[in-house]
Amino acid sequence: MKSLWDEADARSAVDRYAAAGVAEALALRTYSARLLGADRRLVLHGGGNTSVKTTSVDLFGRPLDAIHVKGSGRDLATIEPEGQPAVRLAPLLELRALDSLSDEAMVNAQRQNLLDTAAPNPSLETLLHAFIPETFIDHTHAIAVLALADQPDPAAVIEAVYGARVACVPYVMPGFDLAKRAAVACESCPDLEGLILVGHGAVSFGANARDSYERMIVLVTAAERHIARRPAIPRPAPVAAAPAHDVLPRLRGAIGHAAGTRWPDRWVFDLRDCETARALVDDPRLADWAARGVATPDHVIRTKREPLVLGAPAGDLAAWTGEARRAVGDFVLAYERYFQRNAAGVAARTQLDPLPRVAAIPGLGLAGIGRSAAEAAIAADIAVSWAETLL
Repeated sequence: MKSLWDEADARSAVDRYAAAGVAEALALRTYSARLLGADRRLVLHGGGNTSVKTTSVDLFGRPLDAIHVKGSGRDLATIEPEGQPAVRLAPLLELRALDSLSDEAMVNAQRQNLLDTAAPNPSLETLLHAFIPETFIDHTHAIAVLALADQPDPAAVIEAVYGARVACVPYVMPGFDLAKRAAVACESCPDLEGLILVGHGAVSFGANARDSYERMIVLVTAAERHIARRPAIPRPAPVAAAPAHDVLPRLRGAIGHAAGTRWPDRWVFDLRDCETARALVDDPRLADWAARGVATPDHVIRTKREPLVLGAPAGDLAAWTGEARRAVGDFVLAYERYFQRNAAGVAARTQLDPLPRVAAIPGLGLAGIGRSAAEAAIAADIAVSWAETLL
């Protein structure tokens, strides 16, 4: 991976945003965030987040420390300054003294300290950015880094690749606990260039936008080089299947049948049959891989925790259709049990529809499933990214 930083482009961005009253630090933050967002190997469809700490003055002329962080749901590829809400930094830092903090209370505290109450909600990972003392911070879900961070013994792999340049942070759900663990890791070694979050992604930081961005490129490049040195994995023999135009309507019917009257019953598919997708779905280990879940928590909202795994649609398609109906029904039941198990004992949660967003079909590929062509394409993109992480 190569750095795409161009000093002339960066200065042009500073000048362009200055005309709209945007300070240089936020202009450069926007410029480098968009560089990250433009590379699908780093983030996809609203994934990742970035921040910059700044100092301004309040209405009384007193110094005010703030952090501009990506707004929840904003896409780094197209982000603008207004998509990076400013939050008072001091009250966020005080939260670290707490032993625990629910997501609801954390989100509320972040909104209470917005400089502009009309701004979007700050990222769920705002405290991660706040607690790390560096000025610029970049967080991505780079495919190559996830291939290391999702290993059975990630700490050993990460140490072998990076040595003392990064700290390995054990997996914990994004939010308050992860922010505290990341802060402790940074304080334990002041010369760190970044963090690898197990099962989650990479964090880089620096005193300026270019250093933070290019450190991310260095971290990802090191992971890519390590992966390139591994022995080649033999590709499975192609699995025969009926044509997609005969298969997908049957699957659409199976999903519509499972939806019944409670959930939307009209779905669009986006089939990916590239080499990587076929290598995954045609492999005998597909079911085992699928049961291991997503590559990073960021993907859950788009693809659910795992794909729907089907048999090869060959021979008697009527029999396959029956099997597909049963598989979708089992998926729905498993999702509802998963929701009930994890929602027990916590604040009120609303279950989303339990229908799959990705189908792994031997002989055909990975199908993204959505209520629109755009939703299906996003799910398919992330499904291919998941396959790339595995293979």
